[in-house]
Amino acid sequence: MPMTGRNDPCPCGSGKKYKKCCGQVVPIVPAVRVTPVRERQCGDCTACCDGWLRATIYGHEMKPGTPCHFVREGSCSIYDQRPVTPCRQFMCGWILPNSPFPEIFKPTRSGVILLPIKWRGQIAYRLVSAGRDPDGAMLEWMMHFSQRTGIPYFYEEKGETLGYGSHAFLEDMIQRAARGEPLW
Repeated sequence: MPMTGRNDPCPCGSGKKYKKCCGQVVPIVPAVRVTPVRERQCGDCTACCDGWLRATIYGHEMKPGTPCHFVREGSCSIYDQRPVTPCRQFMCGWILPNSPFPEIFKPTRSGVILLPIKWRGQIAYRLVSAGRDPDGAMLEWMMHFSQRTGIPYFYEEKGETLGYGSHAFLEDMIQRAARGEPLW
């Protein structure tokens, strides 16, 4: 089957160019195969608590620029007493059981947190900056991953929120944005 070019009409029939519709980039290398891992540990990674995500823990606000009040010397000072929401319920996509993401996507290495979210009852991912925007290699890997699995994702680049996924996913996100609704 021939590959659709970036400037070719999108095969979905929208009348738009492929690069403006169902694909942002034409794949030029085969998809990277990753053997899922059985179990990962956070180890030295505290990116989820370092002020890249928004949450309130026991009355203390955490937000970009303001880390969790309870992080001390690279670990949680209230780990055994941490609240269910958001702490115990939080799952980094990199650490999920059988995570498909390579070792280099660990937030302390990539500068990005892979946050699982839901779209139409199915998993999607939000790539949250934990010090830097996703780089080209990560975005290319994610594009191939999305093409193989059908799992869409969001990411930020220079403060702009972008999405990659099926035509239905992109249309849904455009409509939500137009209505002023949250994307996730």
